[in-house]
Amino acid sequence: MATHKLDSAEFRILTDYKLHYYTFYGLRNNGKRLMTFFGACTDAFAGLTRLYLQNLRLAETDIPNIIATCKRLESLRMFMCQTEGTVLQLQVEHQRLVELDICHGCLKLVKLNSLPKLERLVFNSWRHPQEPLYFGNVPQLSSLSLTNVGLRLHNLIRLSQFLSNVTSIRDLHLNLKSERDVITRFFLEAAPFLKELCITIWDHWCNIVTDKVEREEEGYCDKTNVQWESSSPDGFRHCNLVKLTIYGFQPDDNFLGYIRHIMETAVNIEEISLYDRKVEDCCEELDPKIKVAPSKYPQTVEEQELLRKQITEGLVMASPHVINFRS
Repeated sequence: MATHKLDSAEFRILTDYKLHYYTFYGLRNNGKRLMTFFGACTDAFAGLTRLYLQNLRLAETDIPNIIATCKRLESLRMFMCQTEGTVLQLQVEHQRLVELDICHGCLKLVKLNSLPKLERLVFNSWRHPQEPLYFGNVPQLSSLSLTNVGLRLHNLIRLSQFLSNVTSIRDLHLNLKSERDVITRFFLEAAPFLKELCITIWDHWCNIVTDKVEREEEGYCDKTNVQWESSSPDGFRHCNLVKLTIYGFQPDDNFLGYIRHIMETAVNIEEISLYDRKVEDCCEELDPKIKVAPSKYPQTVEEQELLRKQITEGLVMASPHVINFRS
């Protein structure tokens, strides 16, 4: 390890308990044990190419020190790794890191100052209102995944501004579990190299907290319509998007207007696939007091053809034949 002659070397933390059983002091104790081991084996850490840390509470400088020591590191995963102090920031610089995965970090901001080889970034769960990431020098970043439960305290992420310094993204995965109606058309401005866009509209009451007191205590936001302004409202065209897939399609004005906008903007679109709502077993056991509107997904050829005409009416360059209703 110390000679750095191994092509691949991985170190993985295996803690005793599941996350939910850990106390504040348990996480801190895990962190102290790791740093004691790290201090005694810095030469070995310097030879690592993959590092997976979980269930730790560390001093503010510990994670940057570990990253700086692991000079050959290509993959770093951190699950429930907290930092002491009030700053709650993590600044990352590394010349060889290709993959970074941060889940439940309780961090206010992660600054990716200089990661010239970073290609894949996963960021899961943040509790603070503002955008959780700052993108510095990340010229190779092509895959980005963001997952979070939307609460009232969270500011809306305007992706075209949030990703203004990152123009190389080709694979964008957003799982924003919110009851706000987020208009996704502006994803395209944020990711001009995107080739495929898949959207799932989820409106199952079995997965939604309905108790008013619990919603208030947990900070869930009420369902609202989000108003956006495009950063380039005149003449924006997306030349790389070729496929749009929507799960949970319903023939209302919001869906039809959205698809029209995509067909206007994505000048090389080749396929639009529209699926009905996903049906889950849990929906069969809903409280009878909870009313769920029946699906209006078009079933007959006539209904589908009528919708194709409605969507493409007045669009000179749009072909109705790219729109497919999938069973």
